[in-house]
Amino acid sequence: MKILILHDYFIYKGGGERLVISLAKNLGADIAAAFISKDAFDPRESGINTIELYKEKAWSRLPGFRYLQVQFSFLFKTGFAKKYDVIIYSGDCLIALTRLRNKKNIAYMHTPPRHLYDNYGERLKSYPLWKKIVFVPFVWLNRWRFSYLAKRLNVIVTNSKNTQTRIKEYLGLDSTVVYPPCNTLPFKNLGYGNYFFSWARLYSIKRVDKIVEAFIGMPDKKLIVASAGPELEKIKKMAIGHENITILGWINDSQLLDYLGRCLATIYIPVREDFGMSAVESMQAGKPVIGVAEGGLLEIITDNKNGLLLKPEFTVDDLRAAVQQLTPAQAQTMENVCYQTAQKFSEQSFIEGMKKVINGS
Repeated sequence: MKILILHDYFIYKGGGERLVISLAKNLGADIAAAFISKDAFDPRESGINTIELYKEKAWSRLPGFRYLQVQFSFLFKTGFAKKYDVIIYSGDCLIALTRLRNKKNIAYMHTPPRHLYDNYGERLKSYPLWKKIVFVPFVWLNRWRFSYLAKRLNVIVTNSKNTQTRIKEYLGLDSTVVYPPCNTLPFKNLGYGNYFFSWARLYSIKRVDKIVEAFIGMPDKKLIVASAGPELEKIKKMAIGHENITILGWINDSQLLDYLGRCLATIYIPVREDFGMSAVESMQAGKPVIGVAEGGLLEIITDNKNGLLLKPEFTVDDLRAAVQQLTPAQAQTMENVCYQTAQKFSEQSFIEGMKKVINGS
């Protein structure tokens, strides 16, 4: 049985990209992606046969151009996929279903696109009038497109009960939860240092700016941010003049293992997160997580057991209070529960779950 994974694009070093690479390696599958950025994980480095539909250009990172390139690539450049028996879709590439109807089509749906559904209202409010005029018809057209294509899938797999509920609410479709693999790197506890750590991508929805703002008011507490994204320059400017805050940008895996392994705890406070792989990876290293009580994090973090949960309408002062509360001594008392939690989200369980879906059992 020949398996192909269609992933929209590799542009960051994120959990979704790790998931696709893990799945391909363990299933002996090939990968096809619209493009692979020089800053992203590259599945070819893991020995995976990978088809890049076009080479990244300067404008490929611009959302409007990127959207068009991705959709046209999967619509017109996936004829080769007809030789495969099973197609697994990851990301916004369902348009390929229009030419791959007579296959076993499975989607690992990380979430229905958030700008089309649960985050639509917030996104719309943030735009000026001219952008609203473009955005509203774009959303309605693409909601129809996504819903129409999703109904053509044989099976939808998703990453959490939270996203399962979202798929039912917005698409009216059933799905199967197979938790993502969170032990794809050898995370270890290397001690409890004197800094808190964040490596969420720098998007507004991840609220890393709130973390930085909190530490600006706590010069006695140290923060290290190791990631990049559209808000990188904003975050860097916020940190200027504050010696307790370090902004590293992207780091490699060995650096991630070191910084995570030596931190006191991690902070991860995204808006209604789909699942929260970063939180589990933190616990894999025995480190508690300061999170927020919404979305997929409710399936991972138990307040005062393996981390601290802020209320959904938290303030920067609430975050500061949590940082002040989480001492090295308290972090160490949470270590074993962190390990126990992380074991529930192993790569082995993920692959076993996906094989059952593919084999129809």
